[in-house]
Amino acid sequence: MQIRGLFGGAIEAPVFDSFLDASTIRQIPDHQEVFVDVNTQQSLIYELLDQVGATEKKVAEHHFRQLADDNEAEDCNILSVDTLNPQEVSPLLPQDTSEIYVLQGQQKIAKFNETNAFNTVEIVMAVVRLTNVKTDFVISVNAPIKLAQASSEQKSVNDTSAVTIDSVRQEMLTVLKGLQIKC
Repeated sequence: MQIRGLFGGAIEAPVFDSFLDASTIRQIPDHQEVFVDVNTQQSLIYELLDQVGATEKKVAEHHFRQLADDNEAEDCNILSVDTLNPQEVSPLLPQDTSEIYVLQGQQKIAKFNETNAFNTVEIVMAVVRLTNVKTDFVISVNAPIKLAQASSEQKSVNDTSAVTIDSVRQEMLTVLKGLQIKC
């Protein structure tokens, strides 16, 4: 695992060695840092977003539903939302200005222009609310768990490793533990 500088070095976060910087293969919006795992078809996305009006666990639900809209998801389900103690989970974050919510859910989404090939993707999303700068720092680990027959990912599925939901959640906790705001 490597500690990577994100957003021009303003944030440092752990990224697993098997995750490649997606900006080397495609254009990424300025408010995102995206990494893809060459072994599991997972993606790890860091996003700086304006703080939404929702409070407590509704913050994570809002961002998850917004992601479902952005993904043009055929279906989305929230399985759980937890409030975590920043002092325990992310000791390097400013403690007096941080709230952390972790959501686990699923979305049925199609890749690119595959309109009828909806893959089921497990999403573990953490929202780190940075109240002093009115920002929601959203971290998502996306793990395909069921691929549609017509999905282009079917071609590469035999070359990748299987992922468990517990391992995805553990990855998120590892990311949160090493997260640091530099400025």
